[in-house]
Amino acid sequence: MRKIKLLVILLTISSMSAFAQSKLGLKFSPSVSSNRISLIDSLYDVEPDGSVFKFSMGLIYDHELTETYYFSTGLIFVPKQVAFTVSPEDDQPTANYTKKSPYESYRLNYLQIPVSLKLFTNEVQPDTRVFFQVGMAPEIKVFSEPTEEDYDLIEEFKGFDATILFGGGVEYRAGINTTLFASVTYQRGLNNVIKTETWGFQEELYIRNTLVSFDLGIKF
Repeated sequence: MRKIKLLVILLTISSMSAFAQSKLGLKFSPSVSSNRISLIDSLYDVEPDGSVFKFSMGLIYDHELTETYYFSTGLIFVPKQVAFTVSPEDDQPTANYTKKSPYESYRLNYLQIPVSLKLFTNEVQPDTRVFFQVGMAPEIKVFSEPTEEDYDLIEEFKGFDATILFGGGVEYRAGINTTLFASVTYQRGLNNVIKTETWGFQEELYIRNTLVSFDLGIKF
């Protein structure tokens, strides 16, 4: 009886492996990085300063759960930038503002491990399906530096961040083992990236990242 049960288990695992499709691929993503800033201070005003173009890339892994649901993860190198301006409030002439320039910016590089679910439609054209993606992405900081030596308001950034991500795109099966895809993804940072700042604001300065990317990739 035990041998029969073992045989059934092995056959079940083999069947799941045969029918489940797992794909490993590469993704290249031109992206726009920007910031969301929050500060309650009666002396100073801190505002985000525009957006900057970045380029991320990495490995992705899609595992079939059902015909239309896939678990998706990977390892992505994601560069970002924190940029802002600091200015004294108009009604506070006593603010001790000594910086030569109100602008500061910093480069941040992360390794991202997305954990998401992809939902596929039926074929809208031969070998072509539309998909939607939702999930989260823990991030590990691997590098940070100011873009200029005299930018010193932020002394240290936190080592971890996390984002929620939403996206959608199109997949095209170009061959038996080759799939091409294109998508647009919106990533919204959840954590304050600042660990230590040197300005000494009345309240904690919150800076969160936002990333919008156009993703191109291939899976095998």
